[in-house]
Amino acid sequence: MPRRILSALILLATSLAGRADTFHVTAAGADDAKRDGKSPEQAWASLAFACEQVPAGMHTIRIGAGNFTATRQAVPKNGVTIQGSGSTGENATRLVASKEWKLRAAIGAEDDEGKNQDEYLIAFRRGQDITVKSLELASDPAHPITGAFYCRDGKNITLEDLVVHDFRWNGFRIEFSQNVTVANCVLTDCSSIKRGGTEGGHIRTRWISESRLHHNRILSTTGRGYGYKGSGHVNVRIDHNFIDVGYFAIESAHEGEYGVEIDHNYLTRCISVPKGGQSQHPSQKNCTFTFWIHDNLLTDSYTIEGPRNHMRISHNYIRIEKEGGRVYTHHGGTNHGPVWIDHNIIENVDRAVVWMNQGLAENIYLVNNTITCADAGDRTDAICGAYSAERLSNWVVKNNVILAPESKPRKLFPTAREVPTKIVAEGNLLVNVSEGPKGNFIGEKPGFLKKGDNPWAIYQPADAKSFVVDRGLVLEKPFWGPELPFEGKAPDIGAVEFGEKLREWDVPMGTPLTRPKK
Repeated sequence: MPRRILSALILLATSLAGRADTFHVTAAGADDAKRDGKSPEQAWASLAFACEQVPAGMHTIRIGAGNFTATRQAVPKNGVTIQGSGSTGENATRLVASKEWKLRAAIGAEDDEGKNQDEYLIAFRRGQDITVKSLELASDPAHPITGAFYCRDGKNITLEDLVVHDFRWNGFRIEFSQNVTVANCVLTDCSSIKRGGTEGGHIRTRWISESRLHHNRILSTTGRGYGYKGSGHVNVRIDHNFIDVGYFAIESAHEGEYGVEIDHNYLTRCISVPKGGQSQHPSQKNCTFTFWIHDNLLTDSYTIEGPRNHMRISHNYIRIEKEGGRVYTHHGGTNHGPVWIDHNIIENVDRAVVWMNQGLAENIYLVNNTITCADAGDRTDAICGAYSAERLSNWVVKNNVILAPESKPRKLFPTAREVPTKIVAEGNLLVNVSEGPKGNFIGEKPGFLKKGDNPWAIYQPADAKSFVVDRGLVLEKPFWGPELPFEGKAPDIGAVEFGEKLREWDVPMGTPLTRPKK
């Protein structure tokens, strides 16, 4: 073959390989292989058929406005973007599972292990560079299928601007995948049934890395399901989400959790991240923490469930609205920590701030928090709830403002069974809190600003003469872990430093500080 012809063929092949085409699905289309789908006039009628016709490559399947009944699953190829005309409004694209979709009799253990994918609207394995955006995915509440989207062994997967509702087990299920983005989606009642003692998650992930889930709204009107249920994360950020469901807002109870950042969320239920035994040091995964939970608005009294080593809980606004819980709990197992609980504003504490059940809890640092307690009646517990010295070691309580009501004073910690021998408490401002050892400030008024936005302006020192200013103990690295603010300087007592620029703290998607209507 002449060289010029060979060069022309190579150029043509390169051009074809890099070409990005747009294919169309419309309500007036037809699933006919004689159509090429490249114009509205040649459009196909279903996403499933389009995914069979469109080859791998950086192509777009554009679905028109209207209602589409899915009778079978769509399986996109590598590089393909599925784009609707919008997720809400008159021009929205609505893809709804057929009422005739064949269902298995019940959700079983294989669903929680990711072995079934036949009841998802969109599903694939070993896919990469795939995007689904700007449409509504649903099934009939009277005939819900398992889920909306399933991916296993994926890479560079994006779900964006999707409205998802009325599924049996999961809205999205993503496993063994890298570089996943889930953004600006609304999921409602996507985990409507229970299997034995197990709840599904509106979003369920297993073994994902280098990923982000942000600016989503996850709601349950049935009281069922978890909001986000994950396991096996490495370098994953979960941020700016609003989650209001019946059970845990976020759960990730697996040993393989490293570099998980949970921040700027509004959560009405618990964050559950327990690991009964000690997981490996996060540095082995090039991380500085297992979980960093910060700058969230949290309203459940049972706020964060541990234990978990190398975890930091900082700069949260914990506004307790329910009775009977504890802010941080250690439920069994041997955990050497450290756990840093710092710079949080915690209002209306119902029972303990830190509480342990069974096992061993070591190296817990409760420092520079501002804490107000409720009159909890017979539910009242000590600030640090610990049963016996054998169950704890090296709890450090420093530089906190702890305010209890006159009607129901608190103990700082129990004095029986040698508990005080394992807790170092000094430099705290204690009001109506007893059993504080020497080295604490008793009964002084903190001198907070008490005006402006709640919480940050309310709880900052009013001026340089406020009692809390520069009275905190200097804390060195063992207390701070991922960062060391105020090194070598006496900080203010409490969560907010006088004179510093307040940290940016915003509610996801502009939600006001009252629970939005579902």
